[in-house]
Amino acid sequence: MNTIVLAEDHNLIIEGYRLLIDDIDDLEVVATASDGQEAIDALEKHSPDYMILDLHMPVVNGLNVLKHASEYFPSTRVIVISMFGDPSMHREIIRLGAKAYILKNSDRDEFILALNLVMKGKSYYSPDLFKKDTKSLKIPVSSKTISLVNLSPREEEVLTLIAQGLTNKEIGEKLILSHKTIDSHRTKLMKKINVHNAIGLVRYAIANGYDL
Repeated sequence: MNTIVLAEDHNLIIEGYRLLIDDIDDLEVVATASDGQEAIDALEKHSPDYMILDLHMPVVNGLNVLKHASEYFPSTRVIVISMFGDPSMHREIIRLGAKAYILKNSDRDEFILALNLVMKGKSYYSPDLFKKDTKSLKIPVSSKTISLVNLSPREEEVLTLIAQGLTNKEIGEKLILSHKTIDSHRTKLMKKINVHNAIGLVRYAIANGYDL
């Protein structure tokens, strides 16, 4: 069973995270922390696989907790959540190894998407942060990635399912298409949208209001 620590100073938000995580197989909340020192203590005690970390924590701020995790618990994959997208912090948060960085006003779907991608060994950064500070995130942006491009209905179907986290095999089964055909659609989508991986496709889908 994979383990996760929830570090957030508002109990209501903690409970919201719990409800969402309860729906994820093979993931158990082993501790919660209402301030940064408690978060560090939870890291020391549990060495969790994952941590949800509010950037603005009392006692010890979230950035210092992230530094501690990066130095002493490099195998713990941290998802940073912030009330405000502070461009001055982006580069440091990424440098310290946060696997995901989303805003606290992100909806349920984006939270689950970020967590699922991190659990698959990938990274995720909120499109809102992505648009505001592309330099810090070191992700190339062209006009195509911030506005809708001309996709066929089938390509839109495939893009939506990719953004929902389905594998090529699962998409093929759902659309009754071969793995090779789905792979071809994925390649064409990346070329049209001007991104280089599935995470870029996901960001594009979220930023452009696809139904996830």
